[in-house]
Amino acid sequence: MVVFRVDSNSMIGKSHMYRCLAIAKAMKLMGKEVLFVCREDSDVSDIQKSFLEYRLVPSMRLGSDEAINILKDIINEVHAGVCVVDSYDIDNGGLKRIREVCKVVYVDDYCYEIMDVDCVINSNIFAEKLDYMSKYPANVELLLGIDYATFSMDYVVGNSKKDKSYINTVLVYTGELDRYELAPGIVDTLLDCMDDNVRIKVLTNKNSVTKDRLFQMSNYSSQLIIEQDVQNFSKLLGQCDAAVFCAEPVCYDLLRFGIPSCVYVNDNNQKMFYNSMVEKNLAVAGGNCVDSKNKFYYNLREGILKLADEECRKSLIENISKLNIGSGAEKVAKAILKYE
Repeated sequence: MVVFRVDSNSMIGKSHMYRCLAIAKAMKLMGKEVLFVCREDSDVSDIQKSFLEYRLVPSMRLGSDEAINILKDIINEVHAGVCVVDSYDIDNGGLKRIREVCKVVYVDDYCYEIMDVDCVINSNIFAEKLDYMSKYPANVELLLGIDYATFSMDYVVGNSKKDKSYINTVLVYTGELDRYELAPGIVDTLLDCMDDNVRIKVLTNKNSVTKDRLFQMSNYSSQLIIEQDVQNFSKLLGQCDAAVFCAEPVCYDLLRFGIPSCVYVNDNNQKMFYNSMVEKNLAVAGGNCVDSKNKFYYNLREGILKLADEECRKSLIENISKLNIGSGAEKVAKAILKYE
């Protein structure tokens, strides 16, 4: 049995849940049992749709003594051999306490603190820049880099790489809440830059602050299509030729599908991902709305115009095709199951 300790709510991004789900699905295909443990204010709909077991615990800080005790009791009850923790809400002290009852795998993003665990996973494209090798002792297994990248949904669905020498459909994503209210402005910029026959699909959800405005805009533009609460992300990606995305881990799905994109920053913790994508010529730079808010749409426009150039997209696609990407969830699952 493998326990996944992860949360997803209005304050905690879904990328934590999605990457754990991908690993858990891979384990299920290998015939292994998994259990998700989540705060009771978490959105567990994706766990339910995946027909995976879960248990809800009181909504409190994961690093608190009570939360750790509850988790330890569950681990002992189900005789779990390993616990996978994907959360910023816990420190090394909390992880050491979990390790008293089982092996611990920690899913990390920034190497801010050295954790006393059995295995650390950082599948970010910039992971190898963080110098884990010199900071962690040799007995801690390190799974670093894009080879271990898992995907947000439907990771077992095959790639849908197609001819992207032309653009019929552009996909736009501004994050779960669109807290900077960027989606309408991005749509306006695309409408100004793209041909009239290009469709613009915008991902949104019931919690987005710009959802209503987007639907109002779609009433006046036949090019604009609003995709709310998408159930099959892979299918949607397969229909798109280019994308404008904030620099979140969901961009790995764009890479998996070979979709050329313009990425931008709408949160300080996205800067390393953004810089790596641009430096490796895997995406076009769309600017930083946090540090350069006044110039954001100007920079975004420059990025979109560059993305509209066929030669630019060919270069991006060629670089993306060289990545070893697509089997990260299976690799991670096999590595974790060694500790079971």
